Amino acid sequence: MQTIFSHIVQKRFSQQNEDVATDALAFILEANLAARDGMMKLIRGVALDMPNLRFKTQQTEGSIRPDMWGYYGAELRVFIENKFWAGLTENQPVAYLQQLAQATQPTILLVVGPDARVQTLWRECSGRLSDAGILASERESPPGVIVRSVTTDIGPIFALTSWTRLLDFLELELADVPHARSDLLQLRALCEAADSDAFMPIASEDVTDQRIPALVLQLNTVVQASVELAVTEKVLDIKRLNPQASGERIGRYAKFSDVKGVGVWFGIHFPLWKKHGATPLWLLFSPGQFGRAQEVQPILEPWAERQGLLFTFENNDFAVPVPIACGEDKDQVLRHVVDFLKEIAEVLSPLRSKT
Repeated sequence: MQTIFSHIVQKRFSQQNEDVATDALAFILEANLAARDGMMKLIRGVALDMPNLRFKTQQTEGSIRPDMWGYYGAELRVFIENKFWAGLTENQPVAYLQQLAQATQPTILLVVGPDARVQTLWRECSGRLSDAGILASERESPPGVIVRSVTTDIGPIFALTSWTRLLDFLELELADVPHARSDLLQLRALCEAADSDAFMPIASEDVTDQRIPALVLQLNTVVQASVELAVTEKVLDIKRLNPQASGERIGRYAKFSDVKGVGVWFGIHFPLWKKHGATPLWLLFSPGQFGRAQEVQPILEPWAERQGLLFTFENNDFAVPVPIACGEDKDQVLRHVVDFLKEIAEVLSPLRSKT
C-alpha cells in the first residue's frame, strides 16, 4: 500500500529511508503513550527488568551513532538500530555493544531489518561478534516478535527483529487509538516501499530452482503464441513491427487490426508483475501517435473498472493487465488471452472513426 508519505520519501529522499523511518518511529513513540507502552512491552520481552525508557534519535557518542537511544533518567539502557538495505558500518554491532557494556545492566542492542534480510543480518553480526572475541549465549526469544537474541559475555543483550514483526506488534497495541494507527500505517507503507526495490539476498534454493526459468520461458511462449493466434484471427497486426526486450520486459509491438493507428506493447513486464502481482502479462499504450495513450485512457479506464482490472501508469505509458487462465492447458490459456485482446479492440472501437 503506497501513501503520499511513502511516495514523497521514495521519490525525493530514498537514500535517507533509514533516517526517515527512525524519525517516524520516534515520533510515534513520543506522541502516543500506548505506542511507547507497546515498545516497552516488546523490550521487556527481551529483558524483563528493564525500567520505563524515553527515546532519543540520532545522537553521537565518540565514533558511534545508533539510530535510537533508550534512557532511564540519564542512564543509557537501549540502542535501536534500524536497517533496510544499507550495509553495516565498521562499528556495528561490536562498538555499540561495547558502549552499552559500560552502562547499568540489563542493556539491549535491538536491530530492526527487512524480513528478507534478518537471517543475513544475524549471520553477519554473529560473525563480527566472534571476530571480536565476544562470546554469545542463545536466549529464548518471545514468540512472534524477536527473531533471535543472545546474551553477550560483556553484558548487553543483542536482539534482532524485522520491521514487519515490530509494526505488527505495535499495531495490536494501538488497536484503540485510531490516529496513532494511522501514523503507524504511514510508517508501514514507507517500509514496504523501501523494500520493494531493494536487492534481496539470493537464496541457494532459488538459484537451483529450475521452475523459475521454466515459468519465464513458458510465459514467453504464451506471449508469442497468443500474438500469432491474434494475427491469424485479425485481432493484431505486426507488419513492420518488431519484438522488443529489455532488462525489465520481454514482448513485442503490435497494432490492433480493426482500430487503425492504435499501437500497443504486449508481453511480460517484470516491474509491474513484481509491484502488483496480478499477472505477468501487460498491455502498454505509449503517449504519442503510436500508442495514443491520451485517447485510449479515458475509454479503457471505465471498462477496466467495471471488469475489476487494475490499470496504472508506467513511465507515462497507460498499462492494462492481461489476466491468465490459471490451471488450464495451453490452448485454453491462448484462447483466453486472444479473447481479451478482442474485447480490448471492441472497447476501443470509438477510435476507428478518428483514424
